[in-house]
Amino acid sequence: VVRWLRACAAADADRAFYWSPAAVALGVGVYFSLKAEPAAASGPAVVAVGVALRLIATSGLARAGAVCLALVGLGFWAADARTDAVGAPQIARELSPRAVVGRLVSVDEGARNRRLVVAPETIRGLDEDALPARIRLTWRGADFDVVPGDRVEIRAGLSPPPPPVAPGAFDFARYLYFMRIGGVGYAVAPPKRLATAQEAGYGPSVRAGSAIEALRTRLARRITSVATSEGGGIVAAVVTGKRGAVTQEAEDALRDSGLAHLLAISGLHMGLATGLIFFGVRAALARAEIVALTQPIKKWAALAALAAGFGYLLLSGGGWSARRAFVMTAIFLIAVLADRRALSLRNVALAALIILITTPEALLHPGFQMSFAAVTALIAGYEWARARDTGSPRYRGDAGPLGRLRRYAVGLAATDTLAAVATAPFALFHFHRTALYSLPANLAAMPVMGFWIMPCAIVGLALTPVGLDAFAWRASAAGMDAVLIVARAVSSAPGAAALAPQWPLAALLILTIGGLWLCVQSAAWRWLGLLSLPIAALWAASVPAPLAFVSRDGTNVGVVVAEGADDAVDADLGADGVGGGEAIPRGVALFTPRRTRFEAGAWRELIGADRAAAPKFADVAACDPLGCVLPGRPVVAVSAAPDGIAEDCARADLVVALYPVTRRQDQACSARLVDRRDAWNDGARAIWRDRKTGSIRIKSVADVRGARPWTQREEPQ
Repeated sequence: VVRWLRACAAADADRAFYWSPAAVALGVGVYFSLKAEPAAASGPAVVAVGVALRLIATSGLARAGAVCLALVGLGFWAADARTDAVGAPQIARELSPRAVVGRLVSVDEGARNRRLVVAPETIRGLDEDALPARIRLTWRGADFDVVPGDRVEIRAGLSPPPPPVAPGAFDFARYLYFMRIGGVGYAVAPPKRLATAQEAGYGPSVRAGSAIEALRTRLARRITSVATSEGGGIVAAVVTGKRGAVTQEAEDALRDSGLAHLLAISGLHMGLATGLIFFGVRAALARAEIVALTQPIKKWAALAALAAGFGYLLLSGGGWSARRAFVMTAIFLIAVLADRRALSLRNVALAALIILITTPEALLHPGFQMSFAAVTALIAGYEWARARDTGSPRYRGDAGPLGRLRRYAVGLAATDTLAAVATAPFALFHFHRTALYSLPANLAAMPVMGFWIMPCAIVGLALTPVGLDAFAWRASAAGMDAVLIVARAVSSAPGAAALAPQWPLAALLILTIGGLWLCVQSAAWRWLGLLSLPIAALWAASVPAPLAFVSRDGTNVGVVVAEGADDAVDADLGADGVGGGEAIPRGVALFTPRRTRFEAGAWRELIGADRAAAPKFADVAACDPLGCVLPGRPVVAVSAAPDGIAEDCARADLVVALYPVTRRQDQACSARLVDRRDAWNDGARAIWRDRKTGSIRIKSVADVRGARPWTQREEPQ
């Protein structure tokens, strides 16, 4: 065995560089997992130690370990520096509607509302040093004529960025922090233009960025105005990155059919856009015989495609998946210019390093994770297939239209299968669902995307300056409508989407390491990566489901209803006089159904239930006007009024009070007590029941987040 391991290590010695992004990502992950800010010198110190050890190391293994340590320190340092660089004040408490004056940064327009991002210059009632760099507002009223770059006045109510709805859930406040958005809210009046960007005296860089954003907004409006179907909104999202016009029904259909990647501007869109330009320019130049024989037309085509890709990046808004796609595409095209092989894991590693060092927060974003998982798996599969088929006469008979069609279908099926398998763990971890019928959906939709939708969109972009683009946008939208027909047919099939409860992070990390080992290594030991599947599955199965959730404002409780689960409330509680013996749908039962609806939907997703599943609280608890009691062990009581807390404390193991409890009541309570003031201080809570001892375990959002720059707590009113 030792001899075999040494032989495999020697065979893969030249692939060590491919692991450098993983080492940098480890440093980034360690930084974001901390509960408090580290010392500023921590990252540089680790890098210095790694470099020093590399200089004095004598063995190959020691040198590799030193380099790995330096890369981990580099990732930690990059994350720390990035956090400091984007730091800006945040709204500390809820503010009633008031006048806000500032620069309109962007507009995302939907059928029912518009989302505005404003860089405030003044907010009535706030000092200048307390102004956030940006705020995000929602306007549900009539149209307005201001454009990005204008200096505007708008009356709006503001709130701090929202914390997670449960421990371990998506941290929206952290996401907004790195976008420099320090407050969210709603507009009560449309924005009023005070001056254009030039009249306001904004600098050249601001005016240039505003001009690009205004172009995106106008183009999205143009597409949706001439292509009024649902497909028009999706085409606008594909071209400009503005997804406001995409209906929720269409988005759900695309998600559950495995076609949601069509909405995110990723390698597919960037590859189609630059590929069409590359081959189109090369074919046009090849028509001139003298030019084709005397000039490097392939490199000229690569330069044209690179310029087109950069323009598409700017036009699309530069999201994570778009950045990754452009960096990857740029590296591939530069490889063409340098007469190097374009498709390789080395180029994937370079792209990952660039993004992780410049924007390390991307590591936490599902788009980054799924995008790199897919492209790594695809290139690894391509390299494996090429090595396996070298010298094989397998496709020598695949001549003619039918043969080429067969190869296209086989390649498309293999591509979709690899991408689906690679991204499924991340989809389940972040979204708690994954599409099971993505293969037939993609086999039907991808030719339409490649040969119909994107070519028409490119024609539309080319003709927009002269105003002859309407037919192209309508044609592109018609193709997208055809894709939506496929998406709805697939997503409506029984069992189209698999739901899963919240995974432990450790299970995802195990699968990620195993997947990387399987893709990056080339020797026989690569198959050891498959061991991550049973290990991660056992780890995930060992984590119990929560018993209940407490909302972040402390005014509501959601009880988990899971049939047949020992770690949640049983669905049939007729023996206890509750529920009447009837089957109760799996989901989360809310003490107050009309409150915290968004949080309730997120709680249902966290337990692997449909967002619409809403069993009644009275079906799982015995209630009276003063509150409710959940039967079983331990006993959990929900106290709705102070008059009943003494009785609840006497009979329950845990009391959740939906109001602030006085110090005297707290001291007199023999049970564990969680009240509304605890939610103000520490955020939402999840409650578990220990399978072995039956004891209560409570975890708050503050326990998971700690005290970081993006965890500023709202002041209680």
